[in-house]
Amino acid sequence: MANKDFGLCFIGSGGIARRVLADLSKHSEGCYLASNFSRNFEHAQKLADECGGIACKTAEEALSAPGVKAVYVCTPHTSHKDRSIEALKKGLPVLVEKPAATTLADLQEMVDTAHANKAFFMEGMWTAHNPTLRKAVEWIKEGRIGKLHSLQAAFSFHADFNPKNRLYDPSLGGGALYDVGVYVIALSRLIFPEMPSEIKAVADFAQNGVDSQCAISLKYPGGGISRLFCGITSSEPDDCLISGEKGFIKLEKFWASKKARLFVGRDEVDTFVPDFPGEGFQFEFDAMRNDVLAGRTENALVPHAFSLSVMEIMAKAEESFRK
Repeated sequence: MANKDFGLCFIGSGGIARRVLADLSKHSEGCYLASNFSRNFEHAQKLADECGGIACKTAEEALSAPGVKAVYVCTPHTSHKDRSIEALKKGLPVLVEKPAATTLADLQEMVDTAHANKAFFMEGMWTAHNPTLRKAVEWIKEGRIGKLHSLQAAFSFHADFNPKNRLYDPSLGGGALYDVGVYVIALSRLIFPEMPSEIKAVADFAQNGVDSQCAISLKYPGGGISRLFCGITSSEPDDCLISGEKGFIKLEKFWASKKARLFVGRDEVDTFVPDFPGEGFQFEFDAMRNDVLAGRTENALVPHAFSLSVMEIMAKAEESFRK
């Protein structure tokens, strides 16, 4: 850790925290775990034993621990707002897991708090920083598939129904839309440069009323349609197809892609296979570090307006399928 200079306070110690730290410990430019707070102190201590840093019994202690220069909030969705605002009011930079909040009003309050305290704030949409997706966006901007016509993407897996599991627990923001739907909607916002003019969605529901799978259609005023699917009851290929008048782009496992294929007509004319280690969480954390060290308060790839727009689309999609 001799070359690590950017200490992080982790609020949360679940599976995502361990996956992130597996990348940061080996592949980050300067980020490391300085402190950790969890509702269960034993979990925090176990994370500290495994990954370093100080396990803390209160969030206040974790935020004030030596070396902390930024905060990563990876608790259940419904506590994102309070935990983020607590850190932002101390002027600490915050990276919060997606979705950053469960309502547009809550996210706006988080952004306003960041502005008021001149603190960096970013939603952890790590897909936006993935080199493979960045290459796809570059191909589109270069006009290699011509005018955009459609995007098709799915993110769906099987999880047995358990009302106590956060995936199905409405009090923890459970449901397909907020767990994985945020990925496909954010992807569409990254590809299409404007907000959709029409948002329609249908869903199936678990026995406790949580959305278990949903299909979302987004129509854009300048032309183009996104066909999106998300679910927590069945497994589907997590691939993405971006189509234009000249050709199309395929991304394998789009949310953490390591391969992009470019077709003109039906012929594959280019392939991009980046050589990066791990899952790729290091890119968003190093982006945060670079922004903070440069004095910026938001990130160019995932600015506040982007996150607010994704939350707005999610809210309208849920309104549509609950009519």
